[in-house]
Amino acid sequence: MKRQVWLGLALFLSSILVSAQTRLSDEATSRLIDRVKQTPASQLDSTLPTMPFERWLQHEAGDDATVAWVVRTSDDSRKSTPSVEADVLLHGRPGIVIMISSEPFRGGLTRAKFRSLELVRAHEHAEWNHLRDLPEARKKAGAERKSE
Repeated sequence: MKRQVWLGLALFLSSILVSAQTRLSDEATSRLIDRVKQTPASQLDSTLPTMPFERWLQHEAGDDATVAWVVRTSDDSRKSTPSVEADVLLHGRPGIVIMISSEPFRGGLTRAKFRSLELVRAHEHAEWNHLRDLPEARKKAGAERKSE
């Protein structure tokens, strides 16, 4: 019985340690978001221009869009690298979510890599395979907004 209690306690503590390792400090979060914002859009999709991703995103999303940036970490210890999520709000309403993962790179650095582009609404979901499809996603989000 004692052995089971100790085993349970060890499993509980190890899950806390894994969880703590996936959390980033505010400074690290800010640096990661800044790094993704400054990544050339062409690194995320070879058909895009070399301008910083943040500037390209704002241009393609349009004047009526705002972008909220957040870092997501996985609870899965095998996927310990965080991702940056760009939430594009159109006309003040959420709609488009872009995920950029930070993949391990040479010398312990990370490299930004496009992961997903999705339209997420209460009763609607669509997904595109390339970052270059943002204008199509924007158009669909705009059309859906009018019909809601």
